[in-house]
Amino acid sequence: MTVRGIEAIKLNIPKAKGDAAAIKTNIREERGQAIEPGPDEASASTMTSVERYRLEWTQLLENLDENPETLRLAAFNGDLKMSKFRSVYWALLLRVLNAEHRSWHTQRLQQRSRYEKFRVDYVRNPHELAVSDDDPLSQSTKSVWNQYFSDQELFAVIRQDVVRTFPGVDFFRKALVQNAMVNILFYYAREHPYMCYRQGMHEILAPIIFVIYSDHQSLLHFSEIAKTDINETLLNVLDPGYLEADTYSIFSRLMASVESYYRVSNLVSTPDGHIEQLNEASSDKEQQTEVEVISQLNRIRDKILAKQDQHLHHYLLKMEIPLHIFGIRWLRLLFGREFMLLDLLLLWDAIFADSDRFDLPNYILVAMLVHIRDKLLLSDYTTSLTYLMRYPGNVDVNLVLRHALFMLNPKQFDYPANAFTCVSFANNLPAPPVGGPSARQQRLRTISETSSSGSQVDRQITYMQERNAADSSALAKLQDAHRVAMDGYLENSPELLRLELKNAQTVIKIARSKLQNYLRTVRQHVAPRQGNEELSRTLDGIEELCSFLDVKFMFPLHTRSAPIDQALEANEQKQLNKTSAKTKQEVARASPSPSSTPTPAAVSSSYEMPENAFMHSSMRRLLGEMREIELSTITSDEKPGTVVQNGLPAAEPQKRHLPITNLR
Repeated sequence: MTVRGIEAIKLNIPKAKGDAAAIKTNIREERGQAIEPGPDEASASTMTSVERYRLEWTQLLENLDENPETLRLAAFNGDLKMSKFRSVYWALLLRVLNAEHRSWHTQRLQQRSRYEKFRVDYVRNPHELAVSDDDPLSQSTKSVWNQYFSDQELFAVIRQDVVRTFPGVDFFRKALVQNAMVNILFYYAREHPYMCYRQGMHEILAPIIFVIYSDHQSLLHFSEIAKTDINETLLNVLDPGYLEADTYSIFSRLMASVESYYRVSNLVSTPDGHIEQLNEASSDKEQQTEVEVISQLNRIRDKILAKQDQHLHHYLLKMEIPLHIFGIRWLRLLFGREFMLLDLLLLWDAIFADSDRFDLPNYILVAMLVHIRDKLLLSDYTTSLTYLMRYPGNVDVNLVLRHALFMLNPKQFDYPANAFTCVSFANNLPAPPVGGPSARQQRLRTISETSSSGSQVDRQITYMQERNAADSSALAKLQDAHRVAMDGYLENSPELLRLELKNAQTVIKIARSKLQNYLRTVRQHVAPRQGNEELSRTLDGIEELCSFLDVKFMFPLHTRSAPIDQALEANEQKQLNKTSAKTKQEVARASPSPSSTPTPAAVSSSYEMPENAFMHSSMRRLLGEMREIELSTITSDEKPGTVVQNGLPAAEPQKRHLPITNLR
C-alpha cells in the first residue's frame, strides 16, 4: 500500500526503538550482497571478521583519547575507504559528535529527541484535530488547514525529486530509503523556513544515508556473529532504529556549511516561524545576496585558477565561459554528478576533514578544470561547454584530490608527481648572431614579450586549434582514399556490389540444391503413414522453402527506364498530327467491321541509348550494354467516333502497350 502526503510520515517512520524490526529485516535481506574478502586477503591475515571489526572500533576510541587529529589525516589520505565506521568519522569531522566518546550516549539522546519533536510539531493533520473555528479555505498563516495544504504541496515536490535520486543505484529504489529521505527533507524545510527545500538537497542527503545505512548493516552482521561482548557505546551510536534521526543530524550540519550555495535571498523568517518575501525597498540587498555564489566562483577564478594556470584562466575569459554555468551545480551538489558514488565518498571524506574552513571544494573545482585543460584549450566554445557540463568519467579522483590538497596547503601535502602536464608557451628563439642587438635591447624585447603574454597565448592556442583541425581533415581524407573493401575494389562501388550479388546467388543455389537432395532422401526412406499429418506438413514446408529459394538474377542487370519524351523542334507538332491522322484512317479502312470502334495503334520505335546517359564506365559494366526501353508515341486525345456525354468525350479504358523491343 502506498501512502501519499503527510499521513505517510506516521506510517513509514518507526515511532520507538522497538519498532526497528522492519529496518533490521530489510538489512538482513541484503547480507548476501556484502563483499566478502578474497582468498589472498584471508590468507594475509589470521584475524576473523569479528576481530577486525572490534579492533577497528578500539583503535578509533584510542585515537580519540590520544590524538584526535589522526582522524583528520586519515580522511585526507583516503584511509576511510574500507572503514566500517565511516558515518562515525563523518559525525566527528562535522562536529556532530565531539571527541569525548564517553558522552556520545547523551549527545545521541538529545539529537534523537529533537528529531522526535519534529514529528509532533510539524505533522499536524486537521482531520484528527478538533478545530472548530478554522476554515479549510482560510489563507491565514495561522490556519491549520492552510499549513496542512502547504505541507502537502511541499511533500509532493520533495518526493518527486527523491524518486529520481541516483537512478543507477538500486539502494535508492527501496521504499524504506525513499520514505526516510522524504521525511528528513520535509523536517529540514519546516525547521529552516528561510532555506525551505531547494532542488539538489536530495543529492546531498543521498550519500549520507547510504553511508549510515551501510554502517548499520555492518553492525547487524557483527552482532549476529559475535552475539556477546558488544560495546554498549557502539550499539547506541549505530542503532538502526534511529536511521532518520542520525542522518538528519549530519545532513543539517552539512547544510549549514553549504548554506551560501542554496540560500534564498528574497525570503526571511518571521518571529512566528513563517517566511515572508522582501519588499521592493530591499531590492539592492536582494541583488547582493543573489550573486553570493557567483561572487565566490569569480573569486575562485581570479584568485586560485589564475595563480595555478594562467593560460587556462585567460582562455576561459577569452571564450566568455563564466564559471557559474557549471560551477553552481558542482558546488551545490558537492560534485555529486561528476563522480561515481564510491569516488564521491572519497572526496567527501577530505571535504569534511576541512569542515572548519570548508575551503577544499574551491580547490577541487580548480583541480578538476586543470585536469582537463588540454581538452579545453584545443576545443571550441561548444565542445568546451560539453566537457564542463558533462565532466569526463575517466578522471582519477585521487589525482584531483591530491592536487586540491596541495593547492590548499602546499606545506603539508606534496604535489602529485606526473599528474598534470601543462603546455609550455615559452619562445624557443635561436641565439642572436654576432653583431646583433645589444644586451639592453634584448632585455627590452624580453620585457615587451612578457607584457604581451596574453597575445602569445592567443596565437599559440589558435595555432594548436588549426593544427588539430588540419590533422583531423588529413586523416579523414586518408581514410576516404583507402576505403578498400577487397581485392582492390573500393567500398560501396558498383563492381563490388555486383560481385556480392553473384556470391549471394551462388549461396542460394547451393542451399536450394542441398535442401532438395535432403527432401528426396527423406521421402524415399520414410514411408507415408496413414494419419501422420505433422510429417507431411513438414516435408511440404521444406519443398515450399526450396521454391522460395528459386531466385534468378540477371547479369548484366536489366532495368526499365522511364518513358522518354520526344524532342521536337519548332512546327514539328503539326507534321506529327498529320502523320497520326493518316495512320488512323488506314487502320479504319483495314478494319473488317465498320461498326467496330477504331483504336489507336501503339507504335514501337527504335531508340539508341546515348553514351552520356550513364557517365561512369562502372555503371555500364554493372547494368550491361542492353537496355529495355519502352517508347510510346504521343497521340491526340480527340478520336473520331467518340461518344460525347454532357459535352465531354467519353472515357476509354487504358490500352496495353505492345511487347518491348530490346535495343542497343
